[in-house]
Amino acid sequence: MPKKNDKRGSDSSNLNNYIIIILASIIVILLAVLSAYIINPGDNVQNEVLKKEELIKKEEVKRLRYWSVILEVWNKAGHFRTMNRVFESLQYKFVNASLGDDWDILWAIENPYYVPEFKTNPLFMNINEKPLRIEQKVNHFPGIGVLVGKSYMNQMNAHLKYILPSFEFPSDKTKFQKFLANNPKAKFVEKNIYNRGVRIVTTKDVLQRDHKDSEIFYQQFMDKPFLIDGHAFDFGIFVLITSFNPLRIYRFDADVLFRFCKEKYHPFDPNNRDKYVVQSGCLPPYKMPTFEKVYQRYRYPSKKIFENYIDEKGFDVNLLWSKIDDAIVKIVINTESNVIERSQEFNYSTHHFFELVRFDIIFDEKLEPYVMEVNMSPNLTPAAEVYEENAIIYEQLIYNTVHMIGGGSHFEFMSRFNDSDIMIANRKNLAVDIESCLKHECHRSCAHTSCKLCSPCVSAEKRYQMREAFREHSYEGNFVRLFPAKDSYKYKELYGSLFENNQFSVDWYKAKCFENEKWC
Repeated sequence: MPKKNDKRGSDSSNLNNYIIIILASIIVILLAVLSAYIINPGDNVQNEVLKKEELIKKEEVKRLRYWSVILEVWNKAGHFRTMNRVFESLQYKFVNASLGDDWDILWAIENPYYVPEFKTNPLFMNINEKPLRIEQKVNHFPGIGVLVGKSYMNQMNAHLKYILPSFEFPSDKTKFQKFLANNPKAKFVEKNIYNRGVRIVTTKDVLQRDHKDSEIFYQQFMDKPFLIDGHAFDFGIFVLITSFNPLRIYRFDADVLFRFCKEKYHPFDPNNRDKYVVQSGCLPPYKMPTFEKVYQRYRYPSKKIFENYIDEKGFDVNLLWSKIDDAIVKIVINTESNVIERSQEFNYSTHHFFELVRFDIIFDEKLEPYVMEVNMSPNLTPAAEVYEENAIIYEQLIYNTVHMIGGGSHFEFMSRFNDSDIMIANRKNLAVDIESCLKHECHRSCAHTSCKLCSPCVSAEKRYQMREAFREHSYEGNFVRLFPAKDSYKYKELYGSLFENNQFSVDWYKAKCFENEKWC
């Protein structure tokens, strides 16, 4: 028994020795670390600073760069106030490429490709002196002037029922006289091609005026407009074009921009432009009794209030929107060939560009829509306090637009051109019409027409466009796609003979729609 007790004592003593050794080792290590900090405190602080600086640099690299340009300032409230707020919330870095800064997205009021004096302006030298990098985006297409120029747009689309007859002088003098012979009671407004001033004129004034080098054109006056609370108004619809060839058009569906004339239309006085022209000091919708009572009680958007109002008047809301959308699509399609031609002059693919415009529409007493003009760089900052209610429309519009063009984050923007894009859209997402692809063994040959949408038969360029279309579909937000759409085949006579890419795009969207109605 004594021997057993001695053994236990020996084990306990050994355990204590081990614990002492371990504790001593820990103390030595701690002292060594502490002495290192005491001996070289500056080095350690410097290391921490370097680590933080490195982290900041990495984060800075991941920030997209936003460059804004304006040549002619007219909005005293600040043209870019709303844009800046949105881009700031998305963590963009604000840069000035005219001073040599690098950039990712340019948002300009004027089109740098529009006229020679813009191309040579020092503020645009950065964009015109060297080719765009593959990922850079500009908010204007070359050649878009035929859409946003008042006279151009009216002349190119004169055959459409959505355009009131217009005439340029002196070239259209004979046509004007023939129109008068058939419409002797017609009235006309005089318009400036640069959006400055509208007034009713007599036919005698038109024919007697010297029109040499004139910036004036004439358009038939809508003398029986649709009125709300006795006031004439126009109806601004924001439209985003993300691509030409293939063409993709979207309409902002969350709200529209109403502008009411300051004075009631009746009794009519052609000398009082406040009765028939939307100009400075026009009234916002919530100043109209029809809108005010619903808006103040329920906060519905103006678009919803208007739809409810015309529905109560017996008009078909869906039919109205189908006509408006038809007008937008046809007018934009008629622009495409000019945009493609001008882009090729700059040796650019159209994927560099996007265009956010506003279609200004008026209605006759039967609620038939007529497009008056298409505004490039529409005002997106309330010009006065009375219009501040529009700020939320503009902010949502810009936020949705930036996401649609892939600018919601650094990852989204750059992934369009690297392998990480498969997280957003990959070949499995793009593949359609499995029945035809298998039936015709399209992996062996692409000769059959049904094989053109099958993955082995799709070119790299078309696959890129499919990925862009898929990504846009994922980020539509408050936009609705107008083209391609379920009924796009009715426009075949307009686009079919121009660009094969449009036909391919329409067919692909149709196949996606067949598989999932969300694509319709």
